[in-house]
Amino acid sequence: MRDYLEAIWQALCLFPAPAAVLALCYGAYGVRRRGAVSWARLAAAESFLGYLMCVYCLVILPLPTAAEAMSLHGYEAQLIPFAFVGDMLREGEGSWLAGLASPAALTVLLNLMMTAPFGVYLRCIFRQSWWATAGHTFLLSLFLELTQLTGLYFLYPGSYRMFDVDDLLINTAGGLAGYALGGLALGVLSALKRVELDRTLGHRLGSTASRGRAA
Repeated sequence: MRDYLEAIWQALCLFPAPAAVLALCYGAYGVRRRGAVSWARLAAAESFLGYLMCVYCLVILPLPTAAEAMSLHGYEAQLIPFAFVGDMLREGEGSWLAGLASPAALTVLLNLMMTAPFGVYLRCIFRQSWWATAGHTFLLSLFLELTQLTGLYFLYPGSYRMFDVDDLLINTAGGLAGYALGGLALGVLSALKRVELDRTLGHRLGSTASRGRAA
């Protein structure tokens, strides 16, 4: 868990520079296209950038030490779908209940949580369909897995983290879970807007009726 927190902290430290570039580009585009900048859209874009940076740092960090890098060779890949089920059973000594509390199960949960916000963004901000969300989440996961497989794009002589086909499946499922959560959030916001609209109309009708009686 400490490694995860350090990776997120590194992402936050790196965030200001690309965030400033994004703000300048988005601001120039907004002024040229619409004559004004939508601060809500800019905030959404900045948060999406920060999220992607956190995900990327979680995947590549911590980097191997010089001694570890010298010992790397070959490119490892786990190509058996649903191998995590066997890992959970093995770590749980054959018990499903114990397997659900195993490190393998925690890894599955973290992979789901990592891409769930991506699904929320795609539905709530970019208005993507569920199948587009699934496709884009799969491509994001594939990019991350290839980053691991190639040893950070062949910067290292071998992969210091293993390409895992299960991660592709779990990350995609996480994106779809986020898509579903985004739908719930949009439903709640829509209901709140309807309630607020009903209250506003009620107040206006009440005020109109009061003025009619006074007249």
